[in-house]
Amino acid sequence: MASLSGKTLYILGALGCLGAVAGGLMSPSSSLSPQSTAYAKKVTKKAKPVKKTKNVQIPVQFLGINDLHGGLQATGKLFMDSKTIEGAGTVARLGGYLDQAQTSFKKAHANGVTVRVQSGDMVGASPANSALLDDGPTLSTLKAMNVKVGVIGNHEFDHGLSQYGNLVNGKKPSTTGIKNPQQVQAIKKYPFVKTGMQIVIANVRDKKTNKIPANWKPYTIKKITDPKTKATVKVGYIGILNTNLPGIAKNYKLLNEAKTIAKYDKQLRAKGVKAIVVLGHTGAVTQNGKTTGDAVNDLKQLNKIDPKNSVDIFFAGHSHQYANGRVKGVPVVQAGMQGRGYANITAKLSTKTHDFVKSSVKAKVSPVFSVKDDPTATFTKDKTVKKINGIIADANNRVAPIINTEVGAIAGGKTISNELSNNKESAAAYVVVDAQRTTANEQNHQVDFAVTSNDSIRSDMNVNAAGKVTLGTLYDMQPYGNSQPIVEMTGKDIVDLLNEQYTKSQLYFLQISGLTYKYSPSTTGDQLFTVSDVKTAKGDAINPTQKYHVLTNDYLSTGGDGYAAFTHGAIVDNAGQDIDLLTTYLQTHSPITTPKLDRKVPLA
Repeated sequence: MASLSGKTLYILGALGCLGAVAGGLMSPSSSLSPQSTAYAKKVTKKAKPVKKTKNVQIPVQFLGINDLHGGLQATGKLFMDSKTIEGAGTVARLGGYLDQAQTSFKKAHANGVTVRVQSGDMVGASPANSALLDDGPTLSTLKAMNVKVGVIGNHEFDHGLSQYGNLVNGKKPSTTGIKNPQQVQAIKKYPFVKTGMQIVIANVRDKKTNKIPANWKPYTIKKITDPKTKATVKVGYIGILNTNLPGIAKNYKLLNEAKTIAKYDKQLRAKGVKAIVVLGHTGAVTQNGKTTGDAVNDLKQLNKIDPKNSVDIFFAGHSHQYANGRVKGVPVVQAGMQGRGYANITAKLSTKTHDFVKSSVKAKVSPVFSVKDDPTATFTKDKTVKKINGIIADANNRVAPIINTEVGAIAGGKTISNELSNNKESAAAYVVVDAQRTTANEQNHQVDFAVTSNDSIRSDMNVNAAGKVTLGTLYDMQPYGNSQPIVEMTGKDIVDLLNEQYTKSQLYFLQISGLTYKYSPSTTGDQLFTVSDVKTAKGDAINPTQKYHVLTNDYLSTGGDGYAAFTHGAIVDNAGQDIDLLTTYLQTHSPITTPKLDRKVPLA
């Protein structure tokens, strides 16, 4: 360092003292040495007191839908514990009610933020005006309703997960395997849209690659931002699929729901995300004020695995039921099916804890009322409703040449109902299984019995103004496009199969052709009723050791819906597609009669 003259040092020292005085900080260690005065030009300002972070509470609303199944214009009953809503549904009115709920929330909370979510089965098992266009119209309505985050259900597997992923992103689907040339052209010409919806699924792995399919992620993180203060809180969304799906499990590993939630809940917390929502395509139901089901069991198991988990909300699906309950304070909601209801959860997010304010979380499930039940609804002229109605009108126009083709008639020209009787029998479903057994045998397949579930038949057998049944009606009834394998089973296996209807966990009931039986109450384990006196249509008793040929659909044949008895047999033949068998039957046996509901006989 170059030496400084005494004069220079004096001046620097004086400046240092002046700077210290000017700053109000005369250090007791200050000196006029070259060491201290060399830094005398730095002025130390008085430190400002640290402000405490303000705890902003951001009002947030989650609007959830589930199991839409392409029900663009579908209506039906919504059973809400002790009350039943008739004629509920249609996607246009669903969109209107969602907008109405959001507007009401915004009026009550000027800085509130709304997020719309879905918990699976948006597509698949759809009526003709969506199914014939590979559910393009349904995905367009999801965009119109601004659904931002969702999970896959079992029906998103129907045409392959890669294809569903492409549809969500607005890409045209493959038409390979579609026999109807009119449908092929209709799909090719349809304007598929990019939905803007993010899919999350945590517990599905491709068996070949061990990766989550379609490049999806197990969870996503979204910021909720207060529009006024710009304060933010991160919310995590984890996607879960019910694991009781043997047909799907052939190609995919389905990981335990609770263990998977626990894994990704921990990862989210490690990233500072404490507000966590589960989108679960797994069932729940509220009956007599008590909520039960797989979603409830998942949360109970989760709490055992990790009592400190941060899951706050659970949107359920799959079982098509009403649910609004809680598991240790966590709301579990499900809103029926086909747009007949929606879940509305409101809460506040704390910028201090980065979590929900637990006492603020409120949940309700509301019906989508018919015009008759809510004639004064003002949303009917709203932008969203108009857009959805336009999408539906366009879809109807595109499929009209296909669905308006008349294929048969019903004696008396009256609709055949698909409503289940007290004995869990459906006349429309009996038409279907009778058609399958009859047509398959006429086409030289050997079939003793035909069996489907009430879940496989999705609508009444309606007639048009001329009293005729159209191809569109048949697509509405059987939108799955299932093939019909023929399973060789012993008489004992068949009795076991019939008994599987009556376990406490069973949601769907078998519809049978060529068989009758009696059933009586049971107190054995999970069995609610026990089957007896099983006979063929000719009145012969079923022989436990004899082998019979049972026609069913490919989903049930793999043990789907809990019907494991099918897997004890062997597939020996295939009768073709369900829609083809029913179409041929109507064309060759019309006018058909309404079947009697006398194949399941209860005993006192």
